[in-house]
Amino acid sequence: MKAKSLFVLAMLSLPALAFAADKNSASVQIAQPVTVAGSQIAPGNYKLVWEGNGPDVTVNFLNGKKTIATAPAKVVNAASNQQAAVETFTSPDKTQVLKAVDLKNLTLQFQTPVSAAGN
Repeated sequence: MKAKSLFVLAMLSLPALAFAADKNSASVQIAQPVTVAGSQIAPGNYKLVWEGNGPDVTVNFLNGKKTIATAPAKVVNAASNQQAAVETFTSPDKTQVLKAVDLKNLTLQFQTPVSAAGN
């Protein structure tokens, strides 16, 4: 009897866990090849899933169920009317580097490599 009650409780909590997992995720379209944390990401639609507490998180870029790249980021609360906007910059070697992804209620800011020039 006790095992049956635990099973029912576990089954009832699954939808809540699934909803919680979607809270830290978003879909984004990347229009041009970009680099993030040393990984090249091809143009396409990706699901971003981030993990961590506080402003410092780890973001996984998923294409289907396959993780394409993983990168450290900082979550910044920022209200925006945009669904998802990708911010990039051109590095000295002329590649596009992912700087941030602006979502409706927050921005994921990715760590950018520090240039050795001027040191």
